Amino acid sequence: MKKACLGFGMKDAVDAYRHMELELVEDYGSEAYGNILHTWDDGERFLCRCRSCGGYVLVQYSEYHDMSGGVDRYYRDYFPVESPEAADELNRKFNGFDIEYKSGIRFLINDDHDPHWSV
Repeated sequence: MKKACLGFGMKDAVDAYRHMELELVEDYGSEAYGNILHTWDDGERFLCRCRSCGGYVLVQYSEYHDMSGGVDRYYRDYFPVESPEAADELNRKFNGFDIEYKSGIRFLINDDHDPHWSV
């Protein structure tokens, strides 16, 4: 079955985040096809499947190291993908800093434990 997680169709981002009980399908690591798969200083991408609905989610984890003695920041972006092939295609086309693919789709952002929609 090829489909994105049904959480992406929910109006409330907190409800969508709670819906996404994710299990790891594939860990892409921090680089693929010459692309860095995260933003800031450290991170990775991984493909998950939602236990609640069986749909797919591409998760981009990023970490910002505050070198001035402040607090490190952690970010997770959850992108709808319909299949492992679609997730791999995103890894092939876009690095973590590219906003081209982020600007055209609605995705879930969770930073500082505050789930919200990108648009």
